[in-house]
Amino acid sequence: MHELWLQAYSYFCGVWRYRWYAILVAWVVVIAGWAYVAQMPDRYESSARVYVDTDSLLRPLLKGLAIQPNVEQRLRIMTQTLLSRPNLEEVMRQTDMDLSVATAEKKENLLNRLEEHISIKGGRRDNLYTIAYEGSDPRLAQRVVRSLLNIFVESTMGASRRDTNTAQQFIDQQIKEYEKLLRSAEKELMDFKRKHVGLMPNEQGDYYQRLQTALDSLQGARTELSIAIDRRDALKRQLKGEEPVFGFGTGTLQTYDGESSGPVAARIQSLQEKLDEVLLKYTDKHPEVAALKETIAMLREQKTHQSPLPSNPQEQAEGSDEMGGVDAGGDFYHQQMQIALAEAEADVASRKARVTALEQNVKELRELVDTIPKVEAELAQLNRDYGVYKSNYEQLLVRRESAKIGEKVEESPDNVKFRIVDPPTQPLLPSGPDRFLLITLVLLAAGGVGVAFAFLLSQLKPAFYTRRDLEDITGLPVLGSVSMVLSGRILWKRRLNLISFFLALGLLIAGYGLLVSNYLFGIKVFDTINHSLF
Repeated sequence: MHELWLQAYSYFCGVWRYRWYAILVAWVVVIAGWAYVAQMPDRYESSARVYVDTDSLLRPLLKGLAIQPNVEQRLRIMTQTLLSRPNLEEVMRQTDMDLSVATAEKKENLLNRLEEHISIKGGRRDNLYTIAYEGSDPRLAQRVVRSLLNIFVESTMGASRRDTNTAQQFIDQQIKEYEKLLRSAEKELMDFKRKHVGLMPNEQGDYYQRLQTALDSLQGARTELSIAIDRRDALKRQLKGEEPVFGFGTGTLQTYDGESSGPVAARIQSLQEKLDEVLLKYTDKHPEVAALKETIAMLREQKTHQSPLPSNPQEQAEGSDEMGGVDAGGDFYHQQMQIALAEAEADVASRKARVTALEQNVKELRELVDTIPKVEAELAQLNRDYGVYKSNYEQLLVRRESAKIGEKVEESPDNVKFRIVDPPTQPLLPSGPDRFLLITLVLLAAGGVGVAFAFLLSQLKPAFYTRRDLEDITGLPVLGSVSMVLSGRILWKRRLNLISFFLALGLLIAGYGLLVSNYLFGIKVFDTINHSLF
């Protein structure tokens, strides 16, 4: 530790030996540095703060009805793109800065400087944005900030409107395209149905359902035909006397009133109603229709040839007495059996015609086993395409209405509000450069350079300052030292030299103090220095 102190003492003595060189170099560096700081132009900063209110009452009211853009995300994007080249060029045009540049290179340099001196802060949590610009002209700084503020507001609102318009135009274009597709699908579907009429599925279902229904109907019709044939054959056997006749006693006789009553008339009316129902589904040439018409004609012919019967039991009894008792009653019952047999024959013929028609229908369906499923598949594909086009078309119509409402919301002043908290003002005092810091750094740098220069000289021209230094260099023991006795004149010169040194150092510190006073209290020392030096 003692050796370190001795080494430090030797270095200090060496620097002290060349102290005048150190102070001279320090003065040169200080004058040059402070002159440069004095020549640095003043910079003025203008700023503005704007608050963006995105909490609109329209949003919860129109939720689900209108397209609502993400305003917060758009604001973040705008803050990141505010310093884009197009926006900076717009600032140049609005502030007339482009008039001072004549070449593309100068314009590019101006844009780069403009981008470097513009700052945008805040807005992530509280939507409070600060836009600032620092330049040498206070009026220009204010105009730049005002221009940036206008671009920020207009770009945010304009981007929202442009997005809405773009979305609406896209939806309109899609609606037109889907209208064409829908019309084409409708025409294709109509042509397909017209071309394959009778081969398409109906309310009974598809081909296999229709075939199964036809088979079931055919089976039922055959069963009913078998029952009708058995009934007819039974009536024939009764007429031939092979089977006893039941149910034709006096108590079961039915009244017959001319043209409007009786079993034949009732049967004709029933068959006529059935014919009307069948004609709703088939044409006049259908076998079932022809059979029904033939049966009705036959019944009407029987009705015209049969004699009128008494209208009450007493007349029937009197008639029976007049006709000879049992023979007259037997003729009446025989006539009733003939009528029943005719009805049974008509019923069998009708059911045979129905069975024939159903067999023909089943045959036709089986012959179309390869055609109808293919037609149904093509029809299903056409209906599916048509349904998709129609669904998308209707959804696009709903979206277009939502876009229109969203556009009106964007035009509403209550959608997004921009509140200028601090408008851009023209700065009166410069915001930079920080001359206090700069002159302090210059002073410290000057002192360091001066000490370094003196230390360098002491190393180039070394000297012995202690006995230890002499022993280390010569390697011989030092027995003693003789001190120098100085005269009064030499002592006075040394004191004068020391006073002069501290005076030079004091002047350096005093100059620093004046410059600090200029920065802190506004004393115009820089103007005096500039006027005297330049």
